[in-house]
Amino acid sequence: MRKLLKVFLSAFLIFNQCFFGAAYATENVEKEPVYSKQQIKEDVEFMMNTMENVHPNLYFAASKEEMKKEIDKELNSIDKPLTGIEVYRKFAPIVSELQDGHTWLATPQDYMKKIYSSDKMLFIGLKIRDGKMYIKDTFKKEYDKYKDWELISINGKQTSKIYNQISKYISCPVKAFKEAAMIRRFTDYYHTDNELKSEYSLKIRKDGKEEIIKLKGMNMEQIEKINTKKEGYQDYSYKKLNDNTGLITFNVFRDFDKFKKFLDETFKKINKDHISNLIIDLRNNGGGNSRLGDLLIEYIYDGKYKQADRMDVKVSNKIIEYYKGNWKKQGMSEKEIKESIKYYTKHLGKVYTSRGPASRHFTDKPKFKGESYFLIGRYTFSSAVMLASTVKDYKIGYLIGEETGGLPTEYGDIYWFKLPNTGLATAVSHKYFVRPNGLDTKRGVIPDYSINDLGNKDALDIALEIIKNKSYK
Repeated sequence: MRKLLKVFLSAFLIFNQCFFGAAYATENVEKEPVYSKQQIKEDVEFMMNTMENVHPNLYFAASKEEMKKEIDKELNSIDKPLTGIEVYRKFAPIVSELQDGHTWLATPQDYMKKIYSSDKMLFIGLKIRDGKMYIKDTFKKEYDKYKDWELISINGKQTSKIYNQISKYISCPVKAFKEAAMIRRFTDYYHTDNELKSEYSLKIRKDGKEEIIKLKGMNMEQIEKINTKKEGYQDYSYKKLNDNTGLITFNVFRDFDKFKKFLDETFKKINKDHISNLIIDLRNNGGGNSRLGDLLIEYIYDGKYKQADRMDVKVSNKIIEYYKGNWKKQGMSEKEIKESIKYYTKHLGKVYTSRGPASRHFTDKPKFKGESYFLIGRYTFSSAVMLASTVKDYKIGYLIGEETGGLPTEYGDIYWFKLPNTGLATAVSHKYFVRPNGLDTKRGVIPDYSINDLGNKDALDIALEIIKNKSYK
């Protein structure tokens, strides 16, 4: 049963609101279908019933009674058939009130196909912080001089209003989470409530000076060309910085076998070059398969550990059926599957708590014996946060940067389902993860060395300075 339990409780966490919707096909765009009030009512009821059956504690941050009132109000306001995007606009903000970063109603695929097939998309690189937007890249050389200027309005609409429009669709209490989602999917979110235009007029400001810049709408081919030109992005990479320091840039927890090969090759180089200080950059890591975090820990840490003090799982028929399919794919025998179903059926409708001992899964001893420094920040989420909290709670290394955007104690591991009439994709958490020290501070992982206390220097520069001076706390 331990084997079955391990398979059942393996964690796959990712900052999905940042990435979902980035790869729809652009061919065969058809007219958007419409749905009757009764069909929409059936879908909303199905959605809420499914979420209640699957989520360990759906209303942990919201009132069930108040949400029902809002849902009824929106249903009663329907006086004509609605398209999928109109249904989304009505009910996605209500779902976001649950404040669970792994539970949401997704943007309709047919609407996104329409957007992605257009040659009028607004595409711009932004920095968003504390409710304000700043130019990062317009992808026009003549406008490079406007980098870091504040964006005041787009086509006459104040960015404060645009910010609030987008924010209502993103489910999470942490502002950094919402702003990271806005940055990564700004085109998608912007066009949820704003029309496609041939040209966009942007008012920008810096040091009291205002300018108007014009950007032409783009098609997907143009956007993809820009994305492929972005320098240096890899899932994970290694670079020797100096005689005793190396840097692993770790951007996503994806592809366990590929990551293991990368680590094996990297640590051969590290040991050959006598590297004694290893910096691991998690600042732009949105998460993924947490087993990659286990592997990395075991390459640099000589003790036993666990990335979660406990995991709570809501056991339902839907989740048992979901795992039944996964068990088959993972090669479990029919006998093991039947045994597992029988075991978990005993807990049907209940929250099952797993609290296993600290252990090691892949190696008997580490492949690196030097000092480790982890860079974290506002765009560190999900499995990357689990890794950071494990590093902190077990004192595996030093954390440098900013408080993580994601929470180390949170709901996660998404169960996907579609609404029966509109076909809208919906995500809901079915697990609750508690960080290794067992606490829920309602905060992200706090760094040992904060850039806010050190003149807002770059976290990498601070790490190098610490290594140079060896001035530990």
